[in-house]
Amino acid sequence: MDLKSLRYFVAIAREKSFTAAAEKLFVTQPTLSRQIADLEEELGHKLFDRTTRRIELTEKGVYLFGRAQSILSLVEKTKLEAMSTQDLAGDLTISAGETPAMAVVAETLELFQRTHPNVRGHLLSASAQDAALNVRMGTSNFGVFNMPAEIDGFDYVKLPQQNRWGLLARRDGPLAGKTSVSPQDLEGLTIYAPKQEAIRSRIAGWLGQPFERLKVVGTYNLLYNASLIVRSGGHALCIDGITRPDDDIAFLPFSPPLRTDVVFAWSIAAPKRTLTEAFLSLLKERIEAQTNRD
Repeated sequence: MDLKSLRYFVAIAREKSFTAAAEKLFVTQPTLSRQIADLEEELGHKLFDRTTRRIELTEKGVYLFGRAQSILSLVEKTKLEAMSTQDLAGDLTISAGETPAMAVVAETLELFQRTHPNVRGHLLSASAQDAALNVRMGTSNFGVFNMPAEIDGFDYVKLPQQNRWGLLARRDGPLAGKTSVSPQDLEGLTIYAPKQEAIRSRIAGWLGQPFERLKVVGTYNLLYNASLIVRSGGHALCIDGITRPDDDIAFLPFSPPLRTDVVFAWSIAAPKRTLTEAFLSLLKERIEAQTNRD
């Protein structure tokens, strides 16, 4: 299996047509078909289901498609960095959970790109589990994690801003008129909660009782869709600053307060690159300056 085979395979998967892929790659269709046949023989698995009208990826094909895209992306990043002799160039990819603490990372990236205009930034919204997987696989250089999270094998710096926890609720709902919520206020409410078990354990500590005592009717990964349920009359345990309050919904902070850390992390096993080390150095400077200012 070589890079040419992977490029051919990805092109066919994207076009869903050998003919269209051959035209895009400027090769003949028999050449393309022979290359894929050799690849399937080498792997010992069928990669495409062929019909008279179109082709579809098999289960093994879907798996290889994801891996092939990651491999080809890393190859392109490496080429960009190797070709750059005068300035930093290439791609910086950051997988991040939803948090206002991301602001210092975004500001640093914008400043970094002004200094190094050949750098391209990519921000991926992801759960802690997906972000960790992206960093471990090398498809993301860094991850922003709402703690507590499983980041074994990572090094990290703590971001200056913490997450403030509370409840997203309708202004005219059962908690109308309140400016905060206590553990007792949550009794009997239908609640959507984050999926992460570690965060649930932290909330249970704030509650002073098992998390299962709450009337949790569902979970969410990213808050926007959960906020639509809140508009319909539900409630969501969440952090402040993700969904803006308006005439219909409001964020009610926990009382007593519950705050959790946010970290910017990278894999200890990842090879050091000039581009990522330069960005990390600038971010640490920005974090130190903000911490001293506060």
